[in-house]
Amino acid sequence: EMEATYKDYRKKLWFNGAPSYINSQLVKRLAVAYCREVSVTPKSVSSLAYLLNMMKIPDDEAADSFVTACRENPNSMAIASKVLFYSDHVFKADSAKKKMSPLIKQLSLMFGGVEEVQQQQKEMAESAYRDAVAEVGPGQTKLTEGWKVLGLDKGTATSIFEETKKLGFLSRQELFEKDEKDMKAAARAEEQAIREDLISSVDKDGNLIDPDSDVDPDKLITDEDLDKEIEDDDDDDAPTSGGAKECGNCGYTMFIAKGREGRFFSSGFTCPQCGAGRDQFKDIEVDL
Repeated sequence: EMEATYKDYRKKLWFNGAPSYINSQLVKRLAVAYCREVSVTPKSVSSLAYLLNMMKIPDDEAADSFVTACRENPNSMAIASKVLFYSDHVFKADSAKKKMSPLIKQLSLMFGGVEEVQQQQKEMAESAYRDAVAEVGPGQTKLTEGWKVLGLDKGTATSIFEETKKLGFLSRQELFEKDEKDMKAAARAEEQAIREDLISSVDKDGNLIDPDSDVDPDKLITDEDLDKEIEDDDDDDAPTSGGAKECGNCGYTMFIAKGREGRFFSSGFTCPQCGAGRDQFKDIEVDL
């Protein structure tokens, strides 16, 4: 498909009297679109490497195009992170990789240091492989392909594969949705426990109930009483989901249970829907 598209591109240039195949312009446009729209996956890394090779684009020229993509989006941590990742896993020439030095400095300021940038890149690779394993799904008898392309060692890949298998080969989006349901179910269970404790310990007049004494049934608080109390409550500080986050790029909303941020919202996190980086997500309040 890529070859057919490229041949069509060249043919249009020829019919329009272009003096040569302007590959450099195509690569510049490709770099911006690729880093803005395409999530990091084993396929995206392999496809980019294949495309640049097919077009006979030198690594140095490709590197300049990807640096341009960052300059056109100076405040996007997601694009900068992707550019650095692709350069490290696609370019072979050291001279091309050296052109990423200003980018590394920029990300170091964003993340708080070079080591933090390296950790973010590692987590990006691990997240991409986790999604690749989940996409293939159940029935796998050996490691899902793609871990070498992402620069992972076999031990790390095996650990991710076994963890994903243990979770039923659910994708990150499916895990987010499961966590959301679990969180809401836990909130409902907690509310029910509080209701039952209140009904068994206090009567309608606010007096404590002696468990060893008989209580007038008309004095007992019922679920209907509590429901009415909630409906009549005009307090604006209703409980909200503290773990709700929304992608500023596509509007995707996810719910992260307390204590699970490190697992589902690490520095290498990308939006399951559009591939945007963690910097694009904002905390929002959602009524439970």
